[in-house]
Amino acid sequence: MPLLAAGSLKKALGILAECWPSLRNNSSPAPCQQQVLFPPAAGWQHLRILGYRCLAEHSAGYEFMLKLESPSERLALPTLLELQPQNSYSQVALWLTRLGLSGCQTVQFAQQRVPLCQALSCIDLTAASQIPASALSDWLASQPRLTAGRFQVLESWETDDSLNLHCVTTDCMSRACYHWLQQQAIRYQLLYLRFLANRC
Repeated sequence: MPLLAAGSLKKALGILAECWPSLRNNSSPAPCQQQVLFPPAAGWQHLRILGYRCLAEHSAGYEFMLKLESPSERLALPTLLELQPQNSYSQVALWLTRLGLSGCQTVQFAQQRVPLCQALSCIDLTAASQIPASALSDWLASQPRLTAGRFQVLESWETDDSLNLHCVTTDCMSRACYHWLQQQAIRYQLLYLRFLANRC
């Protein structure tokens, strides 16, 4: 008995071709660069963790060193590191695949029209269940937004292939993100990060 019916296999391959257009062997422009969950103007970057080290943990907060791959563009020295931890690209892609939806379709979210993959990156997908496509915008509007955590950057320096940050937590949310970051750092996976030059 085949593991996948012909129809299921065709659907899975179609989703793969859409979500990972770089794997398709042609030069035609992809309908949706789904690897980019956030618009470039928002300042989020998708960087890989190269190293992580805890320096201190106490009641006032947590202090740590974070080594990242070098950003594609040279940065002004950041004073804040903002982390969007909740939904990586792979989590969003898996969620879309499971429900048979396209992340490229445009939906109403946060008072603007955005690709579904971008909207999904901002909400909690852990408890999401089957959703009728016709009710997608209403469902998105009813979901609580997940807040990004911010870390204060005490010191930063660049090498030929990495960006090093000496950071401390700033509030309850960043302390929660710190524990999440500890788990992700073990796997050296890609994270959505934003560097801010001042408190805004």
